[in-house]
Amino acid sequence: MKVTPMSPVDQLSRDLRIQFPQAEIEMRKSDDPQGFQFLTLRLDEFEVGVEWKPKLGFGISSFRDDCAASEGLFSAPNEWYETEQAAFHRVASLVFDRRSTRPRPATISELRHERGLSQEVLSEQLQVRQATYSKLERRDDVKVSSLRRVVEAMGGTLRIQAIFSDSQEVREITLQESKRESAGELSEED
Repeated sequence: MKVTPMSPVDQLSRDLRIQFPQAEIEMRKSDDPQGFQFLTLRLDEFEVGVEWKPKLGFGISSFRDDCAASEGLFSAPNEWYETEQAAFHRVASLVFDRRSTRPRPATISELRHERGLSQEVLSEQLQVRQATYSKLERRDDVKVSSLRRVVEAMGGTLRIQAIFSDSQEVREITLQESKRESAGELSEED
């Protein structure tokens, strides 16, 4: 008798059913064995969606029912993992912590407040006048180099991602640093 090997999503489903027997797990598979496969895990008011694509691996998104930004949740996975084991550990972590993979949107001012920083402290770290920094926070269009400096002054790292709807691919954009940026300049027009 020939045993058919389990697909990566079948393996993930099996492992998740063992770890979370009380969860509702739904699978959708393409007729093509190399086609896309989907798995949805629901537990109470929490949901994790997993999309498997050959050569890309496992795309993962999650949300809670009380999150406002659940519309369009699965239009593109928020995170990608190459192996079933890595995907299993991430899904398990999300379920245990009841966390969304979607980053919460925030303004520069909101980030500063969440970090417990004042405009005075940040403007001092950035070596600009407080009024210059205040204008930057109110702008609709900020230079990437200025935003990077502000986020780094808060102790973070700025990441910019491109999400392609035709392939669900998520790529991090890297930018070349100019001489002016490396000199750490922040001006009135930033």
